[in-house]
Amino acid sequence: MYTIKEVAEIVEENEHTIRYYAKLNLFPNIRRDKYNSRVFTDEDIDDVRLVICLADTGMPLDKIREFMRLSKEGYQGNRKRYRILREHETTARNNLIKFQKAVQLLEWRTYQFGQKYK
Repeated sequence: MYTIKEVAEIVEENEHTIRYYAKLNLFPNIRRDKYNSRVFTDEDIDDVRLVICLADTGMPLDKIREFMRLSKEGYQGNRKRYRILREHETTARNNLIKFQKAVQLLEWRTYQFGQKYK
């Protein structure tokens, strides 16, 4: 079992971010110890990594909450989760292409300014 502080170190994320996500109930399977502190299992850490990934790639927090909640619904919930992930993966890939084009433009403009103002 891991504390939030330990989880933050493991997943290389800010402890406050994990607390915030926990308060938003993005980790519906988290248990509490006898002192009412959240405790995480190895499986929970995988969920934390996934939530961070989804948030970092632009999925709205309410959609993440729905996605995580579906884990408790068995087969039908997992089918819905699969569709959500596929849709989000497509969105993330499209965003990546846009960002790659933007970075190329920024590199070109930086080069142009560098030639002019070095």
